[in-house]
Amino acid sequence: MSLLARFIAANQRLSKTAEDRLPARFKRHIQTLYKYKAAELVNRRPGQVVLDIGGGKECPFLPYLDAPHAHLIIALDLSEEELRRNRQLEGKIVADAASHGFPVRDGSADLVLSRSVVEHIRDNGAFFANCARVLRPGGFMIHAFPGKFAPFALINKLLPNRLARRLVANLHPEWREEDNYGFLAFYDRCYFSAVRDLLDSNGFENLRFDFLYYQSIYFNFFFPLYLLMLAYDLIASVLGVRNLASGIVVTAERSLDKPCRATALGAILA
Repeated sequence: MSLLARFIAANQRLSKTAEDRLPARFKRHIQTLYKYKAAELVNRRPGQVVLDIGGGKECPFLPYLDAPHAHLIIALDLSEEELRRNRQLEGKIVADAASHGFPVRDGSADLVLSRSVVEHIRDNGAFFANCARVLRPGGFMIHAFPGKFAPFALINKLLPNRLARRLVANLHPEWREEDNYGFLAFYDRCYFSAVRDLLDSNGFENLRFDFLYYQSIYFNFFFPLYLLMLAYDLIASVLGVRNLASGIVVTAERSLDKPCRATALGAILA
């Protein structure tokens, strides 16, 4: 083990000792919160059409479904290569979720889901408009994404993508196996007030926001910096500054209108 690796490991152990003293609710992981909430929405009733945007590689909520085969679950991703890696699903669509030629029929989906996708989209106005269009009236969507003004996101936005990937790989070698870090991020309107306005303008109602503030884990490679970031996270959380949340999980319902039905992949393709 190199000197740098030993240094990082020692600082991570110190950071972990401090983390263990934090309340469980404060340090809960956005991906964990998302997969349970997504599964809860899918499990509400059988026979739902579920569009998992960014569903390349895997659908993390699948193991928590009561009857996964009772639904039509379709993974949509910009990358055909990523979709090939997802062996959990047969229904797959290669498409840009923010494009004006989004190839999904109006009102054909019961649920639209995404995790760690919104921050990578250049135009979230177009993205949420597409979500609204493809959802049936009364359908739900849930999205989990990092906040634009979190310190790690600000740093990620400032650094060239190649350098950011290299830093993450070296400072967090334990994340290399996940192979899902360092993608180019734009953080377009990825904060509470902007997302709320986007949802309101696209006819969504019954909005539910879950805010997470613990992002100092990104800085656990250097214990003093971790403590500084932890102080920031705790202050932002106590004050409830929602635009400074490091992670957001939003659930919203499409306003009611005349429903329609689709029961097969071909029936939802535009």
